[in-house]
Amino acid sequence: MVAHKLKISKKVWLTKNVFGMEFILPRIRPYPGQFFQVRVNEGFEPFLNRPVSIASYKSSRLLLAVKIVGRGTKMLSMKKPGEQLELLGPFGGKFKPARKRSLLIAGGIGMAPLRFLAEYLSARKTVFDLLYGVRASDEFVFRNKVGRMADRAIFVAERGYQKKETVVSRLRRMDLAGYAVAYACGPRTMLIELQKLNLPMPAYAFCEDFLGCGCGLCMGCAIMYKGSYRRICVDGPVLELGGIDFEV
Repeated sequence: MVAHKLKISKKVWLTKNVFGMEFILPRIRPYPGQFFQVRVNEGFEPFLNRPVSIASYKSSRLLLAVKIVGRGTKMLSMKKPGEQLELLGPFGGKFKPARKRSLLIAGGIGMAPLRFLAEYLSARKTVFDLLYGVRASDEFVFRNKVGRMADRAIFVAERGYQKKETVVSRLRRMDLAGYAVAYACGPRTMLIELQKLNLPMPAYAFCEDFLGCGCGLCMGCAIMYKGSYRRICVDGPVLELGGIDFEV
């Protein structure tokens, strides 16, 4: 477990409840899907660190995107550039995406780790398309950044954007024959519906859940995968979508 004490070099609000924090952290080699555990305060309140996916890593600049969902992330949202935070990691397996035509499927804040995947694919000249859906049109994050990297980008929203549509409803109307692999990250309900579609290509889920320790000790993130329990933080976070049992 590697701890880094870093100053926030830049902070930006991406939506009304999602913000990005940038740090300078040289000499690491993160892989898509990996994450950091962020220590909110020096004391014990809150006690647990907050897991945050890597949204970007270029030229030693690490970007983390955080959605405010509770007390810990609310406290993080009040941090300012120049303040210091302790980051542990990166955690997670070293997942290496295929260098084949890919489809990225994002829902809500699930765009954050897929932005880093998009950078990874672009650097390796791997062609990919993007399908990105949100509940409301003001919830898009990194839309332009990833849209410019994609060969084709499709954006949908359940309200306030052109016409009401979801990621799943749009997928049902798409010709998926040209894709060799798909990568998805978003709400659990979205992943369940994607699994039901029986996509005609291998699909991988970037699993995001509440991770206590981040290093496999607490078992708080265990899920049933291909007949046995796996820990998202150690055995994932990227797992084959078809192998996940969401009912257990």
